[in-house]
Amino acid sequence: MEQLLGEKPILLLDDVLSELDRNRQNYLLENLKGIQTIITCTGLEEFIENGININQTFEIVDGSIKDN
Repeated sequence: MEQLLGEKPILLLDDVLSELDRNRQNYLLENLKGIQTIITCTGLEEFIENGININQTFEIVDGSIKDN
């Protein structure tokens, strides 16, 4: 898409880490560096353990979005 449009796309991933083993999680997270990515997940442990820079988080509480 970047070559076609001249812009980097935004990557949207929905709870992808829970479906992968640790090696594949690490591979995916390493290759996300430098790509604007929005990930939904149930915990941040994998990101923290892998040293992934998290710019902003949002939490859903009782159906409302809470900006952390």
